[in-house]
Amino acid sequence: MKIVTVHRGARDSYQVACALNETGVLECLVTDLYWPAGRKWAEALGRRLPAHLHQKLLNRNAELLPSRAVRSCWASGALALACDATGAVPFELKRLSMRFCDRHLGKRAAEIANARDAALLSYSYYAHSAFSNFRGNQPRILFQLHPHPTSVRAILKRERELHPECSSSLDKEWELGLPERDFQTLVQESSMPDYWLVASSFTKETLVENGAAAERIEVIPYGTDLDWFTPGRVTRSADGPLRLLSVGTISQRKGIKYLIDALESLPTGAAELTVCGRLIDDAQVLRQTRAPVHLRAFVSAADLLRELRTADVFIFPSLAEGFGHVLLEAMACGLPVIATTRTAAPDLIRNGCEGFITEPGNVPDLVRCIEHLLRNPEERNTMGLAARARAEAFTWPAFRRRIAAAVSGMIARQA
Repeated sequence: MKIVTVHRGARDSYQVACALNETGVLECLVTDLYWPAGRKWAEALGRRLPAHLHQKLLNRNAELLPSRAVRSCWASGALALACDATGAVPFELKRLSMRFCDRHLGKRAAEIANARDAALLSYSYYAHSAFSNFRGNQPRILFQLHPHPTSVRAILKRERELHPECSSSLDKEWELGLPERDFQTLVQESSMPDYWLVASSFTKETLVENGAAAERIEVIPYGTDLDWFTPGRVTRSADGPLRLLSVGTISQRKGIKYLIDALESLPTGAAELTVCGRLIDDAQVLRQTRAPVHLRAFVSAADLLRELRTADVFIFPSLAEGFGHVLLEAMACGLPVIATTRTAAPDLIRNGCEGFITEPGNVPDLVRCIEHLLRNPEERNTMGLAARARAEAFTWPAFRRRIAAAVSGMIARQA
């Protein structure tokens, strides 16, 4: 049996489609824009384009996924790229354009699956349209990217009550910022498939608490590029302040206020924090603190690697995360990790071995973990070595093998 899959952009570096293609069951990937890098006209055009633009197009390609196995919807791709490239696009217009693209891609995937008598594997945001238009008897499989929207909305509403000063960024989260009709579409989407794929146990927990059958959900953590994300050659010194690093959108959903509160609770000069990520309206949290915080709003891949290699500890106090890929990247660079139960941390690290797992919003626990690593530099290095060794179990080839096996099992069960 063949499988049609659908998502916009280079989601997960096309690893799911690659996994299906490697095992010979991919009918096609339906996406917005896929660059046919191996074709002569594409190579000729690429030589004439500015280098940065050509690289953006090359990022929309995967070596293990030939262009003949992809159906691109170029109009949707152009619209999505225009919205991403133009920072001045109003939130409402961006929402409308993205939802239009999502519906179009989902419907197109369903039409192909219907015509080819194929199963349908859709990522979140396209699945409502895909499954609504799917007429086949083959399995409907949803890759649930984020925790269930009902669970996340409850978490964010509670956070807004606790910290109204952070409401500006919280209200921009889709679980709070979407019109009710669009939000209910996401809720319905999560109940439509026969099976689910998720990247973390936390996402699975939220699906189960909203009615999904636990035995039909496969937890498959992502992989990472272990050749790119490697520890630095310089041994980290025990002298000077503890260098903390956090990466991700700078907003209260990522727990930025709790992180700053924890930093302020430490002895003066004990630690410094570097935050890499785009700022979302919680600037006052950073402006008001006297703690040593270095903000890097935009970093290249090379700059991020440099930050990971020179930090002492990676900290990720997110309130609700489907995975948190930077966790694996930090571990691969040999960093001990402090992260919350509402991320992939419970799937990736053993508490006290590769790092620490805390409850979201628990500032005293964050402080305790930081102080422990501050007082024990040798244990910090031991944890970093353990983190790298643990990360080596989470490669992209391993992810693809697990995806292929899980999907094969789902199809067999359905049959």
